[in-house]
Amino acid sequence: MERAFCFGGNSEPERKRMVKQITIDSSVIVASLLDREKKHNECRNLLEKVKNGEYIAIEPYIVLVEIVAAIKRRTGSSYLAERVKEDLCDINSIVFLDIISTRAHQAADIAQEIGVRGMDAIVIQTAREFNAPLVSLDREMLERSKSIIETRDVEEL
Repeated sequence: MERAFCFGGNSEPERKRMVKQITIDSSVIVASLLDREKKHNECRNLLEKVKNGEYIAIEPYIVLVEIVAAIKRRTGSSYLAERVKEDLCDINSIVFLDIISTRAHQAADIAQEIGVRGMDAIVIQTAREFNAPLVSLDREMLERSKSIIETRDVEEL
């Protein structure tokens, strides 16, 4: 889905541009940050496009938790995990959403309907709520969710 967003604090029409919303699974963001991960370059390019405002990433907060946990586990560095958390929260074109009861119930319904893991269901629910394509490196997640949402490979963006 494309929406008009104002950049630079000016709501004048000439400052508005259409920006595509996407939901990015934690696997893509982790791969963008760690150069030994598969598809690192493609994932890094997508995160750069988000940082540059070409895309707005609509994310449930669980994605932030998953990223920070993965960075700590894979690097052993609490400092790096904290820095990643702060940096991601400072990117204006990433919008983190609270997991309120309505969203949790919808995610539970998705898990029941298509048989995905709980955390995956929360991410899929966000993509569905905002009619945003889901980008993930998790082939099973993409395969199971394509019947209810639009999915995209990282190389397509």
